[in-house]
Amino acid sequence: MASLNPITGNLGNQRAAHLLRRATFGFQTADIQAFSGLTATAAFQQLIQPQPTPALPIDYLSGTDWVHPNTKHPDRFTTTLSNFTSSWWIESMRTSGANLTERMVWFYHTHFPLIISRVESNPQFSLNYIRLLRFYALGNYKALAKAFCIDNGVLVHLDGKLNIKGVPQENFGREFLELFTVGKGPQIGPEDYTNFTETDVKALTKVLTGWGTDTSYQTIDPNTNLPTGKVKGNGTMSTQHDVSDKQFSAAFNNTLIQTPNVSGSNTTVQGVYDELDDAIDMIFDSPHTATNICRRVYRSFVYYDITPEIETDIITPLAQILRNNNYEITSVLEVLFSSEHFYDQDNTITSDNNIGAIIKSPLDLIIGTLRLFELNVPDQTTDLENHYNLYGQILNQLNLQGLNFFEPYDVAGYDPYFQVPDFQRYWISSNYLANRYKFAELLINGFSANGTTLLKLDFVQFVRDKCTDPADPNVLIQELMDWMIPITLTTDRFNYFKDTVLLDQLSAINWSIEWNNYINTNNDTNVRIQLERLALAIMQSPEYQLY
Repeated sequence: MASLNPITGNLGNQRAAHLLRRATFGFQTADIQAFSGLTATAAFQQLIQPQPTPALPIDYLSGTDWVHPNTKHPDRFTTTLSNFTSSWWIESMRTSGANLTERMVWFYHTHFPLIISRVESNPQFSLNYIRLLRFYALGNYKALAKAFCIDNGVLVHLDGKLNIKGVPQENFGREFLELFTVGKGPQIGPEDYTNFTETDVKALTKVLTGWGTDTSYQTIDPNTNLPTGKVKGNGTMSTQHDVSDKQFSAAFNNTLIQTPNVSGSNTTVQGVYDELDDAIDMIFDSPHTATNICRRVYRSFVYYDITPEIETDIITPLAQILRNNNYEITSVLEVLFSSEHFYDQDNTITSDNNIGAIIKSPLDLIIGTLRLFELNVPDQTTDLENHYNLYGQILNQLNLQGLNFFEPYDVAGYDPYFQVPDFQRYWISSNYLANRYKFAELLINGFSANGTTLLKLDFVQFVRDKCTDPADPNVLIQELMDWMIPITLTTDRFNYFKDTVLLDQLSAINWSIEWNNYINTNNDTNVRIQLERLALAIMQSPEYQLY
């Protein structure tokens, strides 16, 4: 049976690598060494150490960010600022280190998606959305869900600002129930989806009436210190909030939410906030909310297929842990990342292994590769224009591989994270796979702009700096496999990379001579040909596409 029992002893290299692949955007070789000597509990504590908040992105035309009280440069298109925002976010992932924070920011984006082009006319909205996800990345899911309801960008993205009394706009209320909280269960009757009904959608939509965006950025959330939307009205009284009773169905224990502080046909601004609190409490009292969240966590960090056994042995107890801890997300992650199931130690069956079972997203492939090889990018302080030039090319690479970054397909997000039955198999098509392989070639040949090399992998230097004995092909290949391939290779597959690719059917002694000649003469011509051929073979292998 699947087991959440904690593993014992230190992680060791393979388990450390597995944890770091799943819980971060990839490791550096030193990270494996550091984590291999830790227990699972100690490793998790290391992963959740507080991170410095990334400095805001800068526009090199103005020399400042574009967050209030600053404004965008008059000659700068908002589409370009969207690209700068995306670049800043990816750079935060690249530099995040062995820490869970940025991985959780991305997880929440795939779960609480925002389409950046929908909020482009207010370029601060997308930045504040990322900052909101980062604030709650290792915090309280319930608090994040509430803050999400009144985020400026979300009020635009899901039409919340159009939802006023007498003219209900159900988009956000429906998505909040179906996607972000209780989830949609089997349809057991007309307009009844087990976990909620159409009656609940209508009632929640009434709760959410009367909010609008605040482009003066003067409405500040006291918890996050970030700007939020505001209640439409005069600052004291709401004018567009529906003050009628909100009757929910048996799915929510027939809860009745009534508007406080009603005066005539309106209520106070505080009354609107209080009513939102009541609705959030009601929704998070449903056991389906914790279960739905834990399924999303499982599919993102373990595997997409939730069998009846996994539902019973993993999801159900994790959901109870989440509820017992008032939706503190790390309570679930700590148990999961320390469990026998996460590390494939709960049974001896090899056909259901989780290690190396997920297809890397284009983001994991690209950022993980940059991190593994410790590649430098143009400096944001001294070479900002080229920094953005490079990330413009990275964004294009992501798109060519199937990820239109910060532009989810629809309000549900990116298909590989939720779409039954294929999930992460959506990342692979003939074109997407070809572009993954092309990325490896580009990395070795170098990304450039205006005659300047922006990013280039020197695989010879990497091997010289990181490998313990590059002159020994067996040691060399084993270390590279440990770092670059998540699974243990068969002997035949190992020998393919060693004998066919690296040695080209020559002897191990011949390779040792060539390597030592390079060390003695600093002429890398011969070893470079062989090592770059090896680098391409590994990065273009099926195994490298997995983690």
